[in-house]
Amino acid sequence: MPASAKTTSKTKRPRWIAERRLERRDAVGGIVVVRIGVPVWPSGAGPWKCPFIILGLGDESIQFGYSEDSMGAIQNALSGIRSMLVQSGIPLRWELEGAEENDTGFQMAVPFAYGLGFQQHLEKMIEAEIEERARLFRELIERRKARRKARVKPRKE
Repeated sequence: MPASAKTTSKTKRPRWIAERRLERRDAVGGIVVVRIGVPVWPSGAGPWKCPFIILGLGDESIQFGYSEDSMGAIQNALSGIRSMLVQSGIPLRWELEGAEENDTGFQMAVPFAYGLGFQQHLEKMIEAEIEERARLFRELIERRKARRKARVKPRKE
């Protein structure tokens, strides 16, 4: 989980590179805007940090995901975003055609902090679940095709 820190007056303004709009599904309503910025490597050989902000939930301070490289900082920022959205307890929905209720589009990452073996174990479990869902979906399609084929009557000539 990324550590969070608020900006100070000495911190340069982030350059935002991506944005997602979420619809508030509570009595307040409105829009929540999530932005993520360009990762930066501060002088002094500290860890990389990737800025993010969530507008429309209350605390609108800039937060950061930290890591030893820029990609990890982005990944940790995305995990931080998901965590903050979940912790808010506010029902949100991605403003995307076909998005389900309470789908923000920020997925849980498979943790790697417990070692590669544990990570691979979880990934295999997820892949097995995906394959099972795909198999059930393929079977459903085949049953529907068979029913349609059985209903089609041959033409009399």
